[in-house]
Amino acid sequence: MTETSDVVIVGYGPVGQYLALKLGHAGYSVAVVEKWPTPYALPRAVHYDHEIARLFKSVGLDSITNPIIEQYDNIYRWVNADNEVLLDLNWTGVGPSGWHMSNFFSQAELEREFNSYIEKIGSIQVNRGWEAQEIDQDADGATVTARSMRPQDAGALLTRTFRGKYVVGCDGANSFVRRWMKAETHDLGFQFDWLIVDMVPHEPMTFDPPAWQWCNPAAPTTVVPGGPGRRRWEFMRLPHETIEQLNTEETAWKRMAAWGLTPQNSVLERHAVYTFRAMWALPGQWRKGHVLIAGDAAHLTPPFAGEGMCAGIRDAQNIYWKLDAVLRGHACDELLDTYGPERSNNTQYWINFAVGLGEIICVLDPEAAAARDAAMKAALEDPSQAPPPPPSPSLTAGIIGTHPFAGHLSHQYRVRRGAVTDFFDHVMGYGWAILSTAGSPAAALGPQNLTWAKENGAILASVGEDGAVDLVDVDGKYAAWFKELGADTIIVRPDFYIYDAGALAGLDAAVTELRTKLYVYPPGV
Repeated sequence: MTETSDVVIVGYGPVGQYLALKLGHAGYSVAVVEKWPTPYALPRAVHYDHEIARLFKSVGLDSITNPIIEQYDNIYRWVNADNEVLLDLNWTGVGPSGWHMSNFFSQAELEREFNSYIEKIGSIQVNRGWEAQEIDQDADGATVTARSMRPQDAGALLTRTFRGKYVVGCDGANSFVRRWMKAETHDLGFQFDWLIVDMVPHEPMTFDPPAWQWCNPAAPTTVVPGGPGRRRWEFMRLPHETIEQLNTEETAWKRMAAWGLTPQNSVLERHAVYTFRAMWALPGQWRKGHVLIAGDAAHLTPPFAGEGMCAGIRDAQNIYWKLDAVLRGHACDELLDTYGPERSNNTQYWINFAVGLGEIICVLDPEAAAARDAAMKAALEDPSQAPPPPPSPSLTAGIIGTHPFAGHLSHQYRVRRGAVTDFFDHVMGYGWAILSTAGSPAAALGPQNLTWAKENGAILASVGEDGAVDLVDVDGKYAAWFKELGADTIIVRPDFYIYDAGALAGLDAAVTELRTKLYVYPPGV
């Protein structure tokens, strides 16, 4: 018997969980197919940024008040073997999304938290202990055949079939779904083995700054928070070491002894050797008919920027709003063809950024390290010697308009509506948003475009000082941001990226063009 739902998700890590939550909140039926019978209880990812904090809030996770998340308002420092500063990344304060730039957590705790949310949504069915083995698709959807991995079914060769209008593979670096799709990938050739050691000290440990990289060619080492009550160390494998020698409890404790940690004053929560890699599926390979991939199934990011899981959550949000539009009949299936091209460029930015950071620390030759140190210290003393910053991680293809800031991440600030003052999302909710400092967006739209906005639940609001506006710009930050954009009206997508910006007088034409891009109506209708 085939079990049918709107969407089948293969994999139940944070990316699959987040996508399930978004779809479940929107009223869709979701079947999750997860290989492992029980949750993986050990840490993995430990960091996410302001953009992801904003997305997490949309499914109920408040990064400020939730006790499984912590913030450090501090820099991310890179030092050489003599502890001289080579690089400070300023990740302090609040980011443009209205949330802290850096948030630390334990992935196992995050997954438990998300699972508790999912258990409250009746339309989501989580099937643990079922490994996807086959996918078949036709014009109307795709069917996943899975075999039991549950201990109680050992030797029974039990299978189940799950059918959905769409299937999304969130099944990690060794993705079955990606292999089934035969997705071509681009590998940067960045490959280094590192020992990961997660510790739970009995007493709090203080590091200033809390996150830093020791770029010592004799022993490259990472020291970062691992979520409340936890610390993480990472040690690069040296040429004379084997993975087998490195990946032992004895080795982990020897490394920890140098940092004052022993079995008497701490708990060794996990040790594992990971091979850090950098690769992504080619832009046109993220979708095959009714089947898509997301997260590590679509790309791998070295951990030095703390952005690997973040990229997967961005994937899930992009898939969610497009699936929602297609399943509601507000866009045609071809909209999903924009998913890979949109996400690929953004993902490549973060992968290249992480590789650039990795190339700083993954240096074992003393002479090369000395040359690196000299160049980076000179750049600190004379900024003109520093390499130019990379372009911002914007979208460069897909559903974006023509404004220079189209495809850039939007900002979020405080607004007041009636007696309520809070950040925009908390006051107005989520979805398409059209904001203007020049007047009413609703009044500027023609009947057809106003109908589109209402059918799609778009937020239409004027923003300004006290007076005849929908939202009061409490701190004047929207006015400053719109001035920076050189626009008085902005259209923001459901994933918080700017679709287009310009003058209020051109809004109706911009929405008509947007409808065309979404394949909702033929041009001119």
